[in-house]
Amino acid sequence: MHLTDVFAPRIGGIEVLVESLARAQAAVGEEVHVITATVGGSDSDLPFQVHRPRRMTGVRRILRRLQPSVVHIHVSVASPLAVYSAHHALRLCIPLVITVHSMWDPPVRACYSLLGRLAGWHDGMVFTAVSTVVADQVGRALSSTPVVVPNAVTPDLWRVPSTSGTGLHVVSVGRLVTRRQPLKLLEVLRLAHDRLAGEVRVRATIVGSGPRRGAMLRYLRRHGMAEWVHLVGSQDHWAVREILASADVYLNVTRREAFGLATLEARTAGVPVIARSGTGVADFVEDGREGLLGSSTEDLVTALVSLGRRRTLRDRISAHNRAVPPAEFSWPVVLDRLRTCYDDAARRVVVGPARREDALR
Repeated sequence: MHLTDVFAPRIGGIEVLVESLARAQAAVGEEVHVITATVGGSDSDLPFQVHRPRRMTGVRRILRRLQPSVVHIHVSVASPLAVYSAHHALRLCIPLVITVHSMWDPPVRACYSLLGRLAGWHDGMVFTAVSTVVADQVGRALSSTPVVVPNAVTPDLWRVPSTSGTGLHVVSVGRLVTRRQPLKLLEVLRLAHDRLAGEVRVRATIVGSGPRRGAMLRYLRRHGMAEWVHLVGSQDHWAVREILASADVYLNVTRREAFGLATLEARTAGVPVIARSGTGVADFVEDGREGLLGSSTEDLVTALVSLGRRRTLRDRISAHNRAVPPAEFSWPVVLDRLRTCYDDAARRVVVGPARREDALR
């Protein structure tokens, strides 16, 4: 049983990951259910059942009725359904795994530290994190380092023949929200474009939708970028594959990137990556091997200019990315890691007489 505050029809990192995980588990014969606070959407074509209770109290009734073997809760920064569900899963003596998908800054760590102490979160549950940097932050909050279980991709789905041509085609995929710094993305593109003027023809494709689209369009008009930067809105996997096939560079400027699933997809497709150091991307992109990492805006601009001018460097990184698929981030490996976590959670459940009576009540 997966529990997540956010799910389809919303589009975002957690939403995509939970659906992909549920599909992968269903594909190997596991019975999978999802409980979410997100309303709407059509679930009839999914290979698992989705429950959308109107009230949080409905979660306890679903858990009591289905008695899942394990509850897997997906936590971001603010996840009220997840917190509520964790409490009741513990009371019902159901093995519990909690995965943290977001960066926890000091105020968030303080809140979860207090919550963990009050709710007894350290007893009878297993914590995982989607990247090393997230595990470090969660460990500081809960005084127990989580297991790193990354997001996953299907490598064969993203390995497409390259159709890149002359010039430099820069691609970025993600929701157009403040947290993802879309205006910073445009700034990096503008500065790199100015430095490469007269040397390399630059064009950019930005995939995604969100509330910052209007501000991005105004930025493009103000700086005369509309002719070479294209906002193409949300696209399905197949359309993104085609866009990545023509990409020369994938750019991710997000400073608070907990993992970067779209970035992993681009790396799997063979595209050299430019991203921030000290983020979840560093778990699958080593500076100089799968791409270039930088800590500042200037570093990102310099990296983009470097890949624009040095075709041999781009080709070398692309050849490596195509020749060496990220096997550690494939579904068979990740599912095995999760099964180990589920088994660990089951071993931690201790059902005494009082708790057994409460669970059956």
